[in-house]
Amino acid sequence: MIRSMPLMLWIITGIVVAVTLFILVPHSGTATAQNDSTAITQPGDPGREIAATVGPHVLYSSDLAVIRAGEGAVDAWTRDQLLACAAEEAGLENPAVSRFVQERAKQLYLRDLMVDHVIGSVASPSDAEVQACMQANPELYLVERHYYQIIAADSVIADSLHVRLGWGQNFQVTAQNSSLGQKAAIGGDLGFITGGEILAQGLPTNIALLDGLSEVVPSSIGWHIFKVSETRAITDSLRVMRSVAEELYNAEINTLIDSVLLSTENRLSAEVVH
Repeated sequence: MIRSMPLMLWIITGIVVAVTLFILVPHSGTATAQNDSTAITQPGDPGREIAATVGPHVLYSSDLAVIRAGEGAVDAWTRDQLLACAAEEAGLENPAVSRFVQERAKQLYLRDLMVDHVIGSVASPSDAEVQACMQANPELYLVERHYYQIIAADSVIADSLHVRLGWGQNFQVTAQNSSLGQKAAIGGDLGFITGGEILAQGLPTNIALLDGLSEVVPSSIGWHIFKVSETRAITDSLRVMRSVAEELYNAEINTLIDSVLLSTENRLSAEVVH
């Protein structure tokens, strides 16, 4: 009896192992298949609603909602992702450029958030503030000047035209024949404008307070020559007030942004290395 015990134990153990394997192996295989199936049919986070997939790349409906994507956004994303995948497969990607693009996109996103935050903290100027500004700068805001303009393609042409105008050549005829501006057909006539409105267009103070013929003034669209033929008191105060209010509003925003830049630069020690 004593000698037969090990044999009985081996038999019992064998039966238990066989039954266990019979039970576990099919379940293990089923679980693996299910996991593989889930990875194929539902990539990404299982708990989030998927709007589109391209291979392992996933576009979630919640992300579309966050950015308030319009109609056609899913189709556009799918098309762009297919092209991106094709570029990767063709070996066109430069990893360094990709990293920079990702960092730059985040930088612009955060920048816009900060700018929006600043804008949201600025109140529109009151009528009293606008009127006070106009009264403090009467030559800029209470006087309208009748402006004419010539736009030339380069500085050589502009200088030549300026010399001829200085000799007494008719400004309006010259504008009709030579100006590239939208008002060339009517002699470059811009109408009556206040100096403040001229400043708001990015032009210098000497043009805002112009009397007679200006020097050649460069800009991003060409070389300008201005002429003021007459002045008068403002006739449309509401238009001017709107212009001044916008100018004050933008000035306050720029002041706050400059303050944020200075404060952050002082904390982070920004440096441009050439």
